[in-house]
Formats: sequence, structure tokens, C-alpha cells
Amino acid sequence: MGLPPSELERLSTLATRYGRGGFVALGDEHQFLMRAARADPTALGDLVSVLVRALNVGHIMAGTESAAMRWLKEFAETSEHLRAKIESAISKELLDYYCDFAEPDLRKVAQALSETLKVERPRHYFDLCRNMLTNNGSIFVIGAGFSYDSYAPLLREMEGIACSVLWDLGIPEPRRLYHDDERKAWHCISGEWHRFQNHVASALLPKEPSQQHLILAELFHEQKITHIVSFNWDDLIEKAYNKLYNEDITLISGEGTTSDHALWKLHGDIAKPDERWVLPFEDGRVFEALEQIASQTTLPTFVIGYREQEEIVRSRLITPLENRAGITRIRPDLASNPPESCADNAVMAMKKIKAGLEAAEQSTYPA
Repeated sequence: MGLPPSELERLSTLATRYGRGGFVALGDEHQFLMRAARADPTALGDLVSVLVRALNVGHIMAGTESAAMRWLKEFAETSEHLRAKIESAISKELLDYYCDFAEPDLRKVAQALSETLKVERPRHYFDLCRNMLTNNGSIFVIGAGFSYDSYAPLLREMEGIACSVLWDLGIPEPRRLYHDDERKAWHCISGEWHRFQNHVASALLPKEPSQQHLILAELFHEQKITHIVSFNWDDLIEKAYNKLYNEDITLISGEGTTSDHALWKLHGDIAKPDERWVLPFEDGRVFEALEQIASQTTLPTFVIGYREQEEIVRSRLITPLENRAGITRIRPDLASNPPESCADNAVMAMKKIKAGLEAAEQSTYPA
């Protein structure tokens, strides 16, 4: 038997409010919704979809996620229809994050919801971390996406700096050139590379490391990461390492040096704006010593936030690493197909890798 029009209208009003980020765990609403779910589960379809979507995209206010997930758990227990609807729509990555990394009370609620929804918890981070431990190390290759949360600019976000340099070079309509022929615009900039690099250095030097940089530095210090290969100009990893350990990380930014445990900066360093960097649309660069390591290593490799567009980098670094020990790629836009790829941002990925290593260590080396 369906719900009366007045209750259907109330459901619609609540769905609209929840969709605007207005979810509040009010007892009278909870009682009404549970009664409606028992009377006609299908009538709650739109409201449940809105609540799940708000949770997925972070439109649930901090501190109320626990209540939202408790409600979803109770809806799912009320009917198979609602359980299946919630299970198909909820972000498995978000639920997995809550189950592993949230504060204890929220973690328990997420785990209970996960069990009610019959969600199979992904194990690929755990398995990847066991592989890192088994091989006594790993290689991390990072690109601009790794530093996104520290507001280091991606290529598409450098238009302002690029056009400023083009204007200084006397280009009459720099934005038109940049939009009409981006490659030509960067070729012009390369002729005055020192000017561009000083602009970028000034913009990047104040940036501070985010959580992913701190975790990366910590895992490097613990020898769980053997080599960090960076295609970024920023100094966020160096800052993170110095902040944690009050010492400088081993850094290689040019030819003629090698190490069995180092941060390799292949495309430039804001600490050296007077040395030529690799700019957008130019050929990539791989130092001979690193190329030698890639041709011999058996260490598992992670590529995070790097699109592998330069042919030289693909042929001299990525392909040897992939053929020898395999590569796990992590980017938000990748389809989740473990262990070959993981759809995650850098912060979530590094948190999961850290937790996976802790869990794998307990499993491999029980107390």
C-alpha cells in the first residue's frame, strides 16, 4: 500500500533539503522515514539516492556522517530494494576509507554499513603493500597530480604565469596565442625560460607539504620506499622530510650522481631556477644512473599523479620498470581495476598505502 500524498510531499521536501547539504539527524524525521520505509520502500528511492550522493561528495556536514550512515544501514535492513539501491550508489572508495582511517566510532558505523550492504572490501592496497614488504622496498614515480592538494599548479592552471611571460616577451595577445596554439606558446616561453622559471619559483616556494608528502617522506625514511622519482619542480617532499626529521633528504637533480636510496628530480628544481628545467611539451629527461637502476630493479613501482606523456620517459624509465616488476598506476580518473590501477587521489592513496603496510606487517610478522 502506497503512502498518502502528504507523506510523499514530505519525502520530497526532505530529499531537496538533504541534496543541499541540509542533513541533520533529527529524531522525528528518522521515525517518519523508518515508518515510510516499512510501508513502501520504493517511495524512499529518491531520498536515499540524494542522501548517498551527498555523502559521496562530502555535502554531509562533518560530525553527521556517522548518523547518515546509521540511517542508511537501517534503511538497508528494512528492505532488499533499498539495500541494493544503496549498495549500487555508495562510493566504495569512500566507504573503504571510513572503514580503515576514520576515528573509532565512525569507523565502527562504516564497517557495520559495509557488512549490511554486503560490500566486499577491496584488498588490493593490502596485497600491494605485502609486495612492498616482501621486496624490501619500492619505487614511487610522481607527477603534478601528487602535489595538487598543496595548490601546486597543474599544466592547465599555469595559463596565468605563461601569459604573463608571453606579455613580457612582447606577444600582443598572449591569451589568444595560448588558446589557439598552446604548443607554440610554450615554445616562445622556452626562449626566455629563465624568466618563466623565476616566476614559477616565486609562486611555489611558499607552498607547504600536504599529508601525502609527509607520508611519502616517512615511508622513504623507513626504507619502505627505495626511490622517489619526481617530475615536479616543487620542493614539497624536501620540506616534508626536513619537517619530520630535521635533515635533508638525499636528492639527485642532475647527471653524474647515483644512489641506492634517493629522491630523483628529473625535470627541474625550484631551488635552482637558473638551471634549465624541462618545460611543457618538451622532451622528457631520465638520468643515465636512474635508467640503469630501472633496467635492473625488481622493486614494485607506483605511479601517482603522472600521465607518462613524454616518449623518452616511457621508453627509458616506465617500460623497463613495467616489464621487470610491474607498475600500479593511481589517478582519480583511472578505472578501478586492481592491481594494475587504482582510482584514487594522492592523499587517499598514501593514507591507504600507509595503513596497508601496517596491516601487512602485522600479518607477515605477527607479534
